Amino acid sequence: MSFELADLVQQLVLLALYGSAGAYFAGRHHKARAIALAEAAPPPPRRQDDRAQLEELFARCRAAEETALTLRKSLLQIPEIAQRLLGANNLREIPEIALELVEELFAPSFSVFYRVQRGEFVAAALRGVCEFELGHRLKKGEGVVGWTAIRQLPFTAEDALHESRTVRERDLAIAHPRDGFSVCLPILSGEETIGVILVGPTLRTLENPTETGRTIGLLTAVAITSIQLLQREQHLAMTDGLTGLLNKRTILEYLGARLIKDRQRPISVFLFDIDFFKKYNDANGHLAGDDLLKGMGALIREHSRDGEGLGRYGGEEFVLVMDDVPKAHALAAAERLRNLVERADFPNRANQPGGKVTVSGGVATWPGDGTDVASLLGAADEALYEAKRTGRNRVVAYHVPDLASSGDDGLELELDKPS
Repeated sequence: MSFELADLVQQLVLLALYGSAGAYFAGRHHKARAIALAEAAPPPPRRQDDRAQLEELFARCRAAEETALTLRKSLLQIPEIAQRLLGANNLREIPEIALELVEELFAPSFSVFYRVQRGEFVAAALRGVCEFELGHRLKKGEGVVGWTAIRQLPFTAEDALHESRTVRERDLAIAHPRDGFSVCLPILSGEETIGVILVGPTLRTLENPTETGRTIGLLTAVAITSIQLLQREQHLAMTDGLTGLLNKRTILEYLGARLIKDRQRPISVFLFDIDFFKKYNDANGHLAGDDLLKGMGALIREHSRDGEGLGRYGGEEFVLVMDDVPKAHALAAAERLRNLVERADFPNRANQPGGKVTVSGGVATWPGDGTDVASLLGAADEALYEAKRTGRNRVVAYHVPDLASSGDDGLELELDKPS
């Protein structure tokens, strides 16, 4: 944990400790005073109200000591919880850990973590008893949650009383917790509100609840943005910078991971490229060629099934991995995609041979056409060569060659593949 993050955790502990100190030392003072009174010699006969006051004083001392002891136990947990928050591996873990931190510090009757989803704030985690359920949605500006998102500052029940009557009746009344709330905490990333924590009525009084809440928000924001940054870096490392599809290394790893499994069902690959791509580049320029590659990738991705691996194999070549798909079905899917490309209104298509942009491809299926990644893609590549040789704008399924009829034709195709 960096110095700045360690400082945040320390600040959080100090804030909570400072909030408990007043109650604790006040209790010690009252207890000492009560003992001194009790031991004074010899007291005059006490009236009934004196005894009641003394018992009340002792009760307050015991309550203050119990509160301080409970909070001290919580303070021991805070650094460990904060460390888990900052060390979370995925975004799904964050809401629960953040609410655990809120619970240790505030001891609320309930707490709800709202995260941004498609422009709305959605309850992703909750603790305690609350009328709001997981999935509860609020728009920006609606209720204390939406209002906190706009203000981007911790918002308390006392703050709500100082808002205008219009705001209280029009905005804050929406989805207002029927048991009230203590504080609402925004989670900020730059100038954007990425989450809100609603803290219900608390059983513990802190000296600086808004500052404590602000620190919780900062820790949570750091945890979220760190994971998002890591995911962004991982995405960039896995994808092709031009098309946004999986890059060659990742698509090969994806296919390899599927073949490693002890699988009983087939896996097919469709390897295809753009016909006459060099002519397109020469006639329209390389920038237009890049736009064509991006458009091709977007079209195929839009019409592929969820869970299929689609990547740019290199240059104008693409590969689609179809899991649990036999060869006949894979060939039909590949033909459907080829037909989509032929009918698509790509820029400058009229200047291409035949007045349209087309693709040629080959289909191969494990285990019959290959026993590993290299042999399976090699089989699909041979089928692609055959599609080029027999006229382009077509899809060919790989067939195991008849050894009795094999000759030198395959070598010629390897040496002179049409574009």
